[in-house]
Amino acid sequence: MSTSTATRVAELHELLQRHETSPAADSVPVLPALTELFPRGLRAGAVYTLHGSMSAALALLAGPSMAGSWCGVVGLPDLGIEAAAEWGVWLDRLALIPHVSPDDWTSVVAALVEVTALVVAAPPEHVTPGEVSRLLARLRAGGSTLVVLGSWPRPAATLTGRIVRWDGLYAGHGHLSGGALRLEATERHRTRHVDLAIPVRP
Repeated sequence: MSTSTATRVAELHELLQRHETSPAADSVPVLPALTELFPRGLRAGAVYTLHGSMSAALALLAGPSMAGSWCGVVGLPDLGIEAAAEWGVWLDRLALIPHVSPDDWTSVVAALVEVTALVVAAPPEHVTPGEVSRLLARLRAGGSTLVVLGSWPRPAATLTGRIVRWDGLYAGHGHLSGGALRLEATERHRTRHVDLAIPVRP
């Protein structure tokens, strides 16, 4: 791991441990609107894959964040901080590492899952089977959950987010007043979905 990345991760690790941020043992909470998809919350120690709208990632982060847990985001320099706050993510409990080299990615994510409830991460092009096994072991030990943007071997479920409606726009005029995000979860060849209202600043 590069010196700068290692220093940043160590600082975050120390900060989070000082604030007693151990993840829940059995599950990670979700927003009330998502309980139809995840009645018991996200499975602790599991990896989910997510495709499509980044709003879905923010909706997933909002659940544990609003419950008071720390969350982490890795490899997403374009994450919308204002949009995250509108979804209910507590920015003072969000560990952001926007840039990470492919060689450091596994170490960075492994460090964060030890002290956060949920980590959303964009993986490098190639992750070895050994690195996958290492991360799964860390997740199970810490009770955290990892949401990978893209492909991952044998995920607990495959999630897809897409915007299905915008409100308040007509012929290119008017103010955006709302919209709907559809989150689909496919698990064991069964697909379910829920629609969530997209928070929009007045």
